[in-house]
Amino acid sequence: MSESPIARMQRRMVEVMEQELSRWMQDLLKDAFSPEKMMRFIRSMGIDISKFPGMVGQQPGFDPYRVLGLDKSASDDEVKKRYRELLYRLHPDTAGFEGTSFLLQMVLAAYEMIKMQRGWS
Repeated sequence: MSESPIARMQRRMVEVMEQELSRWMQDLLKDAFSPEKMMRFIRSMGIDISKFPGMVGQQPGFDPYRVLGLDKSASDDEVKKRYRELLYRLHPDTAGFEGTSFLLQMVLAAYEMIKMQRGWS
């Protein structure tokens, strides 16, 4: 049975929306490590991130490479360099503003996941 024109149009609309959402999330994650922008965005959504400390890295679809802003093909040295850079930028003593603890937890969880995947000690 062939698909009706309306069903094709709806399926195409969903595909386009998924692509746009994915692109938007990638842009958001790139900007996330401008921590100020990410924290402003999270607050503008009315989200209290202090309620999520135990859940970081456990969500389905959590991509540790995206969190660090890297490709999966990144070398070990690139991963470690990016991790140290983000630790510095998000650490409460060096960030220059409050509220980066959730982002810092995401980076820590992502790095731990990559360490396990790559068999680092």
